[in-house]
Amino acid sequence: MNETMKVGERRIDRALPIPYYYQIAEILRGMIADSRIGPDAEVALPSENELCSLYSVTRATVRHALDLLEREGLVYRMKGKGTFLRRRVQLDLARLCSTTTDMQARGWVPGTRLLGVRLVTATAHIQRQLKITENPPQVWEIHRLRLADGEPISLQWSCVSSQRAPGLDTHDLAGSLYDTLHAAYGIELRTAEQVIRTRLATDEEALVLEIPAGAPVFVIDRTSFDQNEKPVEHLHALWRGDRYDLQIRLSA
Repeated sequence: MNETMKVGERRIDRALPIPYYYQIAEILRGMIADSRIGPDAEVALPSENELCSLYSVTRATVRHALDLLEREGLVYRMKGKGTFLRRRVQLDLARLCSTTTDMQARGWVPGTRLLGVRLVTATAHIQRQLKITENPPQVWEIHRLRLADGEPISLQWSCVSSQRAPGLDTHDLAGSLYDTLHAAYGIELRTAEQVIRTRLATDEEALVLEIPAGAPVFVIDRTSFDQNEKPVEHLHALWRGDRYDLQIRLSA
């Protein structure tokens, strides 16, 4: 379903020492925040000509404002069609669940491209995170690209101790790893500790995630613990910064 975002009453203030493009971008940010995008809706911004007329500015000024919003991941452009709102998703940092379960709860069709699975010697960092004492300290390294409705959203590397999950490579790893660990090994992931930072995607990462080189990504390093509070999985994941916002509920 196609819709066009309604333009509000706010206009740029020519007395302010703030560039017109920035004022327009700020106005549009507010309009985007107030909008409600249905799951099947494709919401367009007013055309460049309409924005030029509305704010009495040049096309170059409007394009500068739209470039800014596009870099922030708020809109996307389709050649010959216009500029559209990008549906963003809140990633709940206080809830531990598999990527598959999270996407299904949002009404998306989850998908996985298994990019590789191999038995490797754990690095010192992984040994510490998973508290591996066996010699040699081997882990299954599972490299996957996660998709939602066919669109790449996350690159993930999961490391699981081979002692905890012998023969893990014989299972279907294109679905939920959490479900596989539970069904095949009786392991239930209950809690986790994670660190989040941001950086720019490399050329190789951008190619796989189908984003521009140098686009921002969230980097999440997470160690998950089982029902006995023993570490099971260490996850290193890249999430597209143009699709996700991080959300957490705080209390005093």
